[in-house]
Amino acid sequence: ELRLSNGTGPCSGRVEVKHEEQWGTVCDGDWTIKDAEVVCKQLQCGSAVQALNRAPFGEGSGPTWLYRVDCHGDESALWNCSHTGWGAFTCPHYFDTGVICSGFSGLRLTGGDTACSGHLKVKQEETWATVCFSHIDFKTASVICNELECGQAVDILRGTRFGDRHELIWQEEFHCVGNETHLAHCPRMLHHSKTCSHNATVVCSGKTL
Repeated sequence: ELRLSNGTGPCSGRVEVKHEEQWGTVCDGDWTIKDAEVVCKQLQCGSAVQALNRAPFGEGSGPTWLYRVDCHGDESALWNCSHTGWGAFTCPHYFDTGVICSGFSGLRLTGGDTACSGHLKVKQEETWATVCFSHIDFKTASVICNELECGQAVDILRGTRFGDRHELIWQEEFHCVGNETHLAHCPRMLHHSKTCSHNATVVCSGKTL
């Protein structure tokens, strides 16, 4: 078993693995984005955005199960990558590894007048989640338009009210700086209040030539 702890959601945090019925951590010797990629894929969390070391999500507890993990990036599980052996090396917890995954594997604008405008949705595993109006800002819209090759961000509109409660709602706020190439690279913050009155409609200037 594998999980990410102490992050903003299930797709970021300290890497923890369960072995012999006990949860433990992964030590950061040679921890790279390829290793993180395997973790994100295994957890159905999209792609890896950052591979972190030195306990960025706090120190864990229990054994350090894995050390010097070396993945190619296409393994189906983290423990299928080469490593020194289960619990072979005891490593202080301030070397615990962390991972930030994109959490979503795609984004799109739907229901707009053009391909470059509409309600913002992100793909979470196999389903599309709606993003709240209050969870994005203009800088974030700029990153989205750029990623979709839709020119510049023109406006963010308060979309339709959430009448349909069956819609899956994305729980994180995006805090882009504005120069990111992908929405997945923007800092995010888990939004605990479940209230989300309107969805976000993003309007971009149009396809870039």
